[in-house]
Amino acid sequence: MNTSNDKSTTRRSRRAARRAKAGAKVWRGGVAAMGIIFIVACSGGKPTVSVESKRYERAPIVETTEEALKAETMMIDAKMKQETGREGEAMALYRKIVSQGVPGGAADYELSRMMAESGMTDSAIYYANEAVSRGKGNVWYLLHLASLYQYSGQMDKCTATWETIVAENSDETSYYIQLSDMYVLNKEFKKAIEVLNRVERRIGVSEPVSLQKSKLWRALGREDKAMEEIKALADAMPQEGRYNAIIAEAYMSEKAYDKAKVYYDRALASDPDDEYLHISIAEYYKAKGMPRKAYEELKEGFKKPGLSTANKIQILTTFYSSEEFYGPYSQYAYDLLNDIMSQSEDSTSYAAFYGDVLMRQERYAEARDQFALALTSDSSKYEIWEALLASELQGHADPMEMQRDAERAAALFPLHPMPYYVQSVAAYDRKDYGEALKLAQRCEQIGFDEGYLEAETYMMIAACYIEMKDRKSIDYLEKYLQIHPNDVVALNSYAYQLALAGEQLGTAERISKTTLKAKPDDPHYMDTYAWILHLQGRDKEALPYIEKAHAMLPDNEEISMHYEAIRRGQ
Repeated sequence: MNTSNDKSTTRRSRRAARRAKAGAKVWRGGVAAMGIIFIVACSGGKPTVSVESKRYERAPIVETTEEALKAETMMIDAKMKQETGREGEAMALYRKIVSQGVPGGAADYELSRMMAESGMTDSAIYYANEAVSRGKGNVWYLLHLASLYQYSGQMDKCTATWETIVAENSDETSYYIQLSDMYVLNKEFKKAIEVLNRVERRIGVSEPVSLQKSKLWRALGREDKAMEEIKALADAMPQEGRYNAIIAEAYMSEKAYDKAKVYYDRALASDPDDEYLHISIAEYYKAKGMPRKAYEELKEGFKKPGLSTANKIQILTTFYSSEEFYGPYSQYAYDLLNDIMSQSEDSTSYAAFYGDVLMRQERYAEARDQFALALTSDSSKYEIWEALLASELQGHADPMEMQRDAERAAALFPLHPMPYYVQSVAAYDRKDYGEALKLAQRCEQIGFDEGYLEAETYMMIAACYIEMKDRKSIDYLEKYLQIHPNDVVALNSYAYQLALAGEQLGTAERISKTTLKAKPDDPHYMDTYAWILHLQGRDKEALPYIEKAHAMLPDNEEISMHYEAIRRGQ
């Protein structure tokens, strides 16, 4: 053996090893995984020796070639240039390695990746194919090639590549799934199902495979086959109630309610604490026209800890339509909402909604408390202020409380009429008619959006003028009656004010007679009619009406006065 040659070769080996160690620090991707050993398969040239250390025994001698070491050194240099941003120099070195016919495909793979990043897709595909050809059995090269075909829209070649990947890596389940996905992208659903069947034969029935097959059968219009897949899943995993629930919901969509109930019962037996299962069963009872049972299932579901207040309210308002919520199922809906709010740790966020429901139940004081609670977290929403004031009006709240809240609302929202109207009502209750009139007139000045509060404001102004004995009350009663022409109370007031003003007594008589027909036993209406007849000098006709009214309300000063006047006129 030539000793000088051996020494020279050994020095080169050491230099290459040092460079390999330095280069390994910046390697990434496929080349890093291969490291220095990718060149071991090379043959030819004069061998050198490298030693792999082991713990307690002499390492075996591994032979490699001088050409392989040169190629390895070039590969390391190319990778270092690539990682340090000198792509042109790196590509030149990779091409040089490729031209030398070095097996393994690493240089082709790196060239392909660089060209793909530069947008040279055709060249990237060419070198990826070269990498696959040189590096037989390397799955990363195949995966890279498949991704390039997919990116370039060559779906047939992409699918064929995936078939190769699956064939060469038959133990990797995820590759079957991705192959199936490729067929789905090509809308070849039957082929996609066939691939999934291959997976199933290998690993048995599983959730992702069965659910995907079910979707694909459904895409093919085969609901029967889709259902078979879910049933197989339910049979394979009886402890998992959700599969039975899926079957039940499918039968529900087909309105096969009796079949759905069988699977709901199975699901419930395996998982009685599933809150959504109880809600689904509530849907079944609702569809079967059994509202009480539906309510009970919802109530049971809402007891479970897995649902937040927001979840429960969303489910409740979705389960019942607006007509049902405030109509035939209102009591069930209200009871459920009351339960939700009583258990909620964040009642403020839903207080306004709860207050609205309480208003519809005519529980005005409770509604007022909820609106007030909502305003503690956000006082910038006018609609909540308006709801608060409406609850106070309808609940006949304390006038001072109404005044205080209405003043706060008017300060925040000076261009809305409602706060002034409520202040007007409070002032009227205090018998401060001048202040009440001024505030009601403020509402009139602001104007009425689509008639909102218009009639109420006119009636308030009329009432103030009546108390102040001002003939303008007639004008505002007329405005009110243009909006509500059949309001018997307003008609009676209008007829009486005409009588007091001595105007249009014939019209007043006709209107008063109409109100008396509507409410023949109302003493106030009898009094109005009798007084109009008296003013026309018809006391004899008036007497029976005023006598009856006086008998019903003997302590009413105005009726007593009219009674005495009509009696004297006989």
